This record gives sequence, C-alpha cells and structure tokens, in this order.
Amino acid sequence: MATFFINGPIMIMDLLVLSLSAAAIVAAVRYLLVPGIGQVCAALKFSIKTRGQIIGYATSIPELTMVVAGAVAGVFDAGMWNIAASNIVNWGLFLATVLMFRQQLDLVRKHFIDEIVFGLMSVAVPLALCLITLKISYWTAAGLFALFAFYKYLDRVLNRPSPTTSAAAHAKGSLRRGSLSILAGIVIVLASGIFLGNSANVLIKTLSVPAFAVGWLVGLITSVCEFASFISIYQVNRRKDGPDYIADTQEALDALVASNISNLGLILPFGMIVYLIVQH
Repeated sequence: MATFFINGPIMIMDLLVLSLSAAAIVAAVRYLLVPGIGQVCAALKFSIKTRGQIIGYATSIPELTMVVAGAVAGVFDAGMWNIAASNIVNWGLFLATVLMFRQQLDLVRKHFIDEIVFGLMSVAVPLALCLITLKISYWTAAGLFALFAFYKYLDRVLNRPSPTTSAAAHAKGSLRRGSLSILAGIVIVLASGIFLGNSANVLIKTLSVPAFAVGWLVGLITSVCEFASFISIYQVNRRKDGPDYIADTQEALDALVASNISNLGLILPFGMIVYLIVQH
C-alpha cells in the first residue's frame, strides 16, 4: 500500500505524459501529415493505390516513433506489443468504417483477395512474435525486411492499375503547401516521440507496468490516425459513379495494408536494429 502512495503520483504523471505525447502524434498525423500527403499526391497526380499506400505509411509514423523510442530506452517489448496491438486495432477500425459507410460488399470482390490476405498476415505474425520467445537479432530483422520486400513484389505483380478514379485524385493540390505541412508534422511527431519513449521506460522499468499493457495503451491511441484516415477517404469519395465504384475501398484497404505491413516489415525490424546497436 505504501508503495502505491509513493509511486502513484509518478505513474499518473507518466501515463498523462504518455497519453498527451501519443495524442500530439495522432493530431500531427491527422491534421498535418495526411492532408499534406493529399496535397502532394494531388499535385503530382498519383494513382489511387499510390495515394492509399502513402497515407498508410504516414499513419505508421507514430508506431515508428514508439518502437524506436522504446528500443533506445531499453523497453523494446513495449514496442513489439504496440505493433501487434496497432495492427489488430487497425483492422477493427477499418471494418467499422466499411460498415459505417455500408461498403462491406466491396470486400468480397476477387480484386482485393491478396491485399486482405496480407492484411490478415500482418495481424497474425506480430501477435505470434509477441506470444513466443522471439530472439531479437539481425537475422530476425533481415527476415522481416524480406517479408516486406515480398509483399511489395506480389503487390506489383498481382495488382494492375485500378480502372476507377477517386474524387481525391482529381482534387487540386499544392506541392509547396503539402511539403510544409508534412515537414511540420514530422517535427511534432519526432519531438513527441522523445517524451513517449521516456514515459514508457519509466512505466515499465521503474513502476513495473507490464510491457504488453503499455504497448496496448499506445497502440489504441495511435490507431486513431488510421481511423481518421479511413473516414476521410470515404467522405472524400462519398459521391459514387455507379454500383461498381470501389475507389474508396481500394484506397482505404491500401492504406490499411500499407500501414500494417510497414509496421511489421519495416518499423519492427528497424527498431530491433536500433535496440541491438544501443543496448549491446
């Protein structure tokens, strides 16, 4: 009981700092990075798939910050659980958005089979890595990087350019405005990530909060980025060209899979390498 009264205020403060840091990252991604990417993609006339994938990579920046900050602070387990939690929650939020906009029938199209399979794999693999005794090594990191390369190869081979167009693809963009927005978002994310990692370190090492609990907490918070991007995609594409219009689901699904696969095949192994360099 005495330990609780001594550490209680510290725990509350670090939980508050962790939550506020994660919220700042989410806000930066939602209101600076994603709109900035939209401006740049519109200015450069990128395709629906490319735009969706870039949004997915951008919304994974909070996970990158958490994993790297945790690795530097010596609490890599929290980063691993953050990846697993984020990928699971991302899927749930994607399905919730699809149901919200009544587009669930889009998901039964053969056109989306490979993306759905990769999306499901992005949930199963990190969860399995957290539940088994994973050896953190350069070989493990190399294997995860190879998995990402395999995904990119199959995506290029199996997915032809979409015959549909999205409203976002025809929007006017500004390369200068978009670039400045992206830069500002990155600065805020990186600054907030320092506080995020420090708070996670205190919670796990000093206050003995389980790594999986910290990872799930941050995963739930940072997944708001993906949720906001899914809703934005469907809102922009609300006006349909016909019953076969699938540009919205194409873009949202690409954002989901790109986010989850980059979490697993880029961010997690990069965090491993940082951990191995800093802690050994």
